[in-house]
Amino acid sequence: MLTKKQLSSVMINAIILKMIMTFPRSIFMICGNSAWMAGIAATAVSFGLFCLIKRLYCAKSNVIDISYKLGGVMLRTITGLCVFLVLSLNFISILRIFPEIIHLVLLQKTYVEFITAAFVITVIYGSWCGIGTIARVHQIFIPIAGVVFASFIIMLLPDIKGGNLLPIFGNGAVSLIKGSLSVMSIFSDLLMLNILIPFAKDPDDWKGAGNKSIIIGGVCAILIFLAYGMCYAYPASSEFIVPIYQLERLINLSDFFSRLETVFQFIWSISILLYSSMYLAVLGETWRESFGLHHTKPLCAPITIALVGVALLPDSLNDAIFWDGAINRWIYIPAFAIPVIIGALFHVKQFKTTR
Repeated sequence: MLTKKQLSSVMINAIILKMIMTFPRSIFMICGNSAWMAGIAATAVSFGLFCLIKRLYCAKSNVIDISYKLGGVMLRTITGLCVFLVLSLNFISILRIFPEIIHLVLLQKTYVEFITAAFVITVIYGSWCGIGTIARVHQIFIPIAGVVFASFIIMLLPDIKGGNLLPIFGNGAVSLIKGSLSVMSIFSDLLMLNILIPFAKDPDDWKGAGNKSIIIGGVCAILIFLAYGMCYAYPASSEFIVPIYQLERLINLSDFFSRLETVFQFIWSISILLYSSMYLAVLGETWRESFGLHHTKPLCAPITIALVGVALLPDSLNDAIFWDGAINRWIYIPAFAIPVIIGALFHVKQFKTTR
């Protein structure tokens, strides 16, 4: 069983993770200097939607369990496959983009195929260890990562220029709305929290974890948008592939500490490994529940290999980033809609039954 702290740690890592990849660049391309405002709007809307979901799910039953009570095996299978597809699309780009980025910024002389293979083997083993083990590691790691993140933001203060945020509304109100909707994709991982409901030690733990992770994740996302926007004036902020790496390169305490970005990259890498391991474990759990299977661990390797095969379909890193951006524009819709629709239909059925 997972405690509130463990669930919170897992979800905070999941929400923030996209912000340390290529995601901020795509938001600056849409709405320019107002990316931080898009972060505020997306956090507020996502929090409201999660409050609605909390009212629909009162017991220790996730969306797949509720669909079984609502429509039997057939609806359970359909719902489970839909959830599996949404989670897979939300995660799949990590399997391609992360090894490529490591190759570009850290291990230029190492073949990207070797980095990908090492990454895949690591996350397969991590997912095989189980959801409980991964959550406990998250609980230890996230406070450390929080201290590193706070230090990272503080060290950027000398390079921050408030004037870079002007004009305040960036590319206009319409672009701000589009950017806000895209930022909501970082909260798509709340669907993963729904799958973890049966693992919660207390029925209310997942609700508190969701509230906490949305607030902390949203604040961290806004801080990254602000830091990046004030350090790099638009349109330069829309050009760098990995914005967080560009920010890391600005930090230079002295000649002896001129390569501090390697410390931050080490922490981000662990964060991605933990996230990927948990995601694959949850995907295995989703598949198991969808078809009423008895074991999850044997599913980890086949699911990972299948997803890697799909992730390698784009011809280049730029193509992978393009498809990742395209997915991020709409993935939040089914991620929020599936739990809301299934939960609402179940409440309607209960209401009719009691009358």
